[in-house]
Amino acid sequence: MIAGGSLKNRYRLSRYPLAHKGMGEVWPAHDTLLDRPVIVKTVGGLGVDQARRFRREALLTARFDHPGVPAVYDFGEHDGRLYAVIQRIDGVTLADLVNEQGPLPVGWVAAIGAQVGSVLLSARQIGLVHRDIKPSNVMLERSGAVKVLDFGLAVAPADGRYSRITESGQVLGTLGYMAPEQLNGADTDHRTDLYCLGATLFDLLTNQEPFDADSTRTLLERQLTGPPPRPTQLRPDLPAELDDLIHALLAVDPQDRPGSAAEVYDVLAPLACDLRPLPGVLDPASTVRAYAAIVGQVPQPGGVPPAATPLAAAPAPRPGNADAEADGEADGERAVAEAERLEAVGEFRAAARQWRRLASSHASRHGADQPAVFDFRLRAARVHVRLGEHDRAIRQLEALLRDRTELDGPEHPAVRAVRAEIARLTAGRPRSAPRSAGPDH
Repeated sequence: MIAGGSLKNRYRLSRYPLAHKGMGEVWPAHDTLLDRPVIVKTVGGLGVDQARRFRREALLTARFDHPGVPAVYDFGEHDGRLYAVIQRIDGVTLADLVNEQGPLPVGWVAAIGAQVGSVLLSARQIGLVHRDIKPSNVMLERSGAVKVLDFGLAVAPADGRYSRITESGQVLGTLGYMAPEQLNGADTDHRTDLYCLGATLFDLLTNQEPFDADSTRTLLERQLTGPPPRPTQLRPDLPAELDDLIHALLAVDPQDRPGSAAEVYDVLAPLACDLRPLPGVLDPASTVRAYAAIVGQVPQPGGVPPAATPLAAAPAPRPGNADAEADGEADGERAVAEAERLEAVGEFRAAARQWRRLASSHASRHGADQPAVFDFRLRAARVHVRLGEHDRAIRQLEALLRDRTELDGPEHPAVRAVRAEIARLTAGRPRSAPRSAGPDH
């Protein structure tokens, strides 16, 4: 490509490329036909496998119809070089954001993570595994919305058109963010991306990679054999549910991670609050836009996220709407029955998540100070006792005690009951019991 030149007599390239990557270049450009800014990625001098990989990345990205993924506008060959024309994103990578801002506020980390979780949920629906989620592959737009980039390592195992392209024995990914199964050359699935997301969230909260080491060998040993780190080791003020989520996402065994991106979303979305402006990056209006982006990507029943939806497109039930209120109550009763059923059949982990979801949903509808909200939170904590996770149950009960004491005072019967329950658990907790690694949700 020639600086300042034209591609197909349509895309006018800038005078300077944004980046050089091996045999490839990334150019800012202008689509003269549709009068819009674009990005042109080009590669040349490639072998057959490298050309296939570039073509495959463009096809996978184009297939991914989601507001959190840049659109692909065009693809072809020009003067012996393959090119792809994609949407230009007005924003910064998360890597640059953390380098500039330092550790990010909890609300923004949750807002970013919830949006990435929505992208990963959509990816799972089409059988796609990204395999390279990391801060430099995610951009935060000035609107507060998130874009996931670079599907060059993505695989769609069930679709032969997008099979893996790699040399024998070659490990592809980024050390420090790759899941252990990637490092071992084992099969990957949606839980691989959840691990990468956990490492990314750890970085955003602490401005450090989760497995810091002086050598590659030590780094690999820590990732493959060491206990998953907790961001509270570096930032003690983080909410317990966020700390536990990231700890679970970084589990060595995929079976120990959350079951889906929807579960991750459920934890992060309620924490995406107090979205203050980030100087030089996001203005005050971004708070509203970022929240709208999250709401527009809410995972739906059945696990299928909708396309981007304006915040006003999904109005809350109006006060006095008896039908809507009755529907909400019926849904709540069914959700309670499901939580009780899960407990009855011994599905304690799922039951705990269901009680937490009920608490969050009821709080959003009726207020966090409602007795039912406290009851759902209490029942979630008690399920963790049945799982043998006394530390986690105590943390949840202590948070419940603080909130209930603030509302009703220290001598309220419910407050005294929770205080007594904490005392019993603390006295009966095994001295050697490790802090649980399982997810709350």
